[in-house]
Amino acid sequence: METDSRTHGFLLKRLVSVGVPKKCCSKRGLVEFVRANRSRIPELVSALLPTDEDVKAGLKGTRERSRKKRFRESMNWLQWLMFLGEPGVSLKNLAKSNVDQRGVCGSVWGENDIAYRCRTCENDSTCAICVTCFENGDHSSHDYSIMYTDGGCCDCGDDTAWKQEGFCSNHKGSEQIQPLSENLAESVGPVLDALFACWNNNLLSAESISEKDVRSSDTLVVRQKMSNGLTFAVVEMLLEFNKFSESLLSFVSRRIIASSGLLMILVKAERFLDQDVVEKLHNLFLKLIGDPVFKSEFAKALVGYYPLAISEAVKKGNDHAFVKHPLLSLFSVQIFTVPTLTPFLVKEMNLLAMLLGCLSDIFLSCCGEDGVLQ
Repeated sequence: METDSRTHGFLLKRLVSVGVPKKCCSKRGLVEFVRANRSRIPELVSALLPTDEDVKAGLKGTRERSRKKRFRESMNWLQWLMFLGEPGVSLKNLAKSNVDQRGVCGSVWGENDIAYRCRTCENDSTCAICVTCFENGDHSSHDYSIMYTDGGCCDCGDDTAWKQEGFCSNHKGSEQIQPLSENLAESVGPVLDALFACWNNNLLSAESISEKDVRSSDTLVVRQKMSNGLTFAVVEMLLEFNKFSESLLSFVSRRIIASSGLLMILVKAERFLDQDVVEKLHNLFLKLIGDPVFKSEFAKALVGYYPLAISEAVKKGNDHAFVKHPLLSLFSVQIFTVPTLTPFLVKEMNLLAMLLGCLSDIFLSCCGEDGVLQ
């Protein structure tokens, strides 16, 4: 990765300020320092990330591309700590070890991409698979059709959406995904946990400031830049992990679940993050819900968020509000149509009562003083 000299100098200064010896202030040197000081990982992770003060100081004359570069460089240093060496080499080795272990496709679609429905294999009418998975499967005698997508992802390998006998030759289900080796889990886990804790705190602060709606506040601008920059960089890194190893992505999904409050604030983050960042975050969700445990936890968070999104849309009094909340339309079909999941949500999360309450709020907002729908 190309390193900007100013960014590099900023990182070295931060490391020295938290007591890292100058001789250890290189990526390889910091790896050796961490091997001997594992208890200091949270402090080092925090030191490697830009602060509000850094963002504020860089607002004048600093382009968006430069800010992204700074966050990306921080992510690269963190990956060195995760893999205790060159990240690219470790990821390629992971890819080689997982070459025949792809469990779930999860290819993300845009608008008007071509996909296939197969009524013989689908668990419900909202399910579909990509062209590659269709061609690598045997659907010769099946009832199938071509369709144009409106977002979503390929269901091949996801047995909550697609029958196992309809899986293609490349995807055999999430149970085929092998866990990370113990050594890798021990090195990656603590760094991810510390990063996710910082990410969570950052988003909570951004949400709190945005709810005050102080549009001219310098604090609001800094918080927005910080939360957008950090979220974009973290999500970009996690999506890159997915290209090399489903085992690593599955591990990531469990660490997100284990990080208290993180999944819920990520679900709500579309309310205060920029659209391009939200799209990237939602693409990550589409990858992560291939893991059945994550899908279940994500479903709970979605049910918790739904009334808040509807309430904000009702207050604004127009359909445009739903454009700001794309998660509802994108993921309701991914979650509420799953036969093995919906009964649990109805029984344990009061899904029906929640949906009827939202519908009631919408109807009431459309009524005149006489109680008649306008």
